[in-house]
Amino acid sequence: MSDEQFVTQTMLTCLGNKRKLVGEIKKIAQEVATRLGKEKMRIVDGFSGSTVVSRELASLAYDIHSNDMENYAYLMARCFMEKPSEQHQEEIAFYINSMNKLAENGPYIKGIISKLYAPENTFDIKEGERVFYTRENALIIDTLRSYISMVVPEHLQHYCLVPLLTRASIHANTAGVFKGFYKDGKIGKFGGAGENALERITKPIRLDMPIWSQHDFTANCYKKNINELLIDLPSEIDLIYLDPPYNQHPYGSNYFMLNVIAENREPEKISKVSGIPADWQRSAYNSHDSAVESMTQLLKECLEKTAYVLLSYNDEGIIKKADWNTIFKPYNVEKKEIVYDTYKGSRNLKNRSNKVMEIMYLISK
Repeated sequence: MSDEQFVTQTMLTCLGNKRKLVGEIKKIAQEVATRLGKEKMRIVDGFSGSTVVSRELASLAYDIHSNDMENYAYLMARCFMEKPSEQHQEEIAFYINSMNKLAENGPYIKGIISKLYAPENTFDIKEGERVFYTRENALIIDTLRSYISMVVPEHLQHYCLVPLLTRASIHANTAGVFKGFYKDGKIGKFGGAGENALERITKPIRLDMPIWSQHDFTANCYKKNINELLIDLPSEIDLIYLDPPYNQHPYGSNYFMLNVIAENREPEKISKVSGIPADWQRSAYNSHDSAVESMTQLLKECLEKTAYVLLSYNDEGIIKKADWNTIFKPYNVEKKEIVYDTYKGSRNLKNRSNKVMEIMYLISK
């Protein structure tokens, strides 16, 4: 498999994933390698999310550390970055093939998703029912999640679970986040009043086999607060890539469904309309004051362990230009601006401009 197939394979539908920007990120990382006189580097991806940046930078690394505090993102890193042996790859292919047969033919098992997040009848939705999935896809998710727990050996489960999470993020009755589902008035409706994206939403879930890198590198995956993780990381790091949350909308609530599926445990307390569990995590980077404080400390700690930090941030972010001027004062900072199309699928994003600017800061002492 090629580098491109490894990087661009079927990906988690996730706001802020850097699919459009990975080429630019890699160019900057290559420049860092040139400056350091190294062919391969030790790289840290501090907010790895969908892992698309970790995957893109893998070809430049002999040692890569991928971290994210969200469980679904940690599983993504383990699935794609921890390359299994050829024997294990054959076993994974067998399990995924078996899961796809089960998805097509059943028997189906009712579980958390069909109980809490889908209507009883896809074609007769009642007021008060949550409509994140068709009845059929909800049963497929529950059935395959049960299969993973009951049949797949524990050391291979994340390789089968991540393809399920990816498809659960794609074939959902949402515009990209799980804060709410499409409705027509007060009643859930697939695609909403305009019947948007019906083919994507209603298409039966089938899983893809993960693709792994052909490059040799050591993969290390973590589920921690990056500010805390830095203490335990090696001191001779070449590049730390940071892509922190930039607004007040936490990934923990936006993508709660992926954690519910991953954890396979019915939440004890959920919100009335969307069924969001009460125990989702908020990041320090979701509010202005704590974001400025945490970023100031994070850069200080990073630059005690690495030659360069590459920081990606959005011009709509809650850390403003004046804040950055203060934060960056002790360092050398090179800036690159990249303009790209915005995402407008969520109701609270309708007033965004058509273009948004991503700013890449290359920071050194």
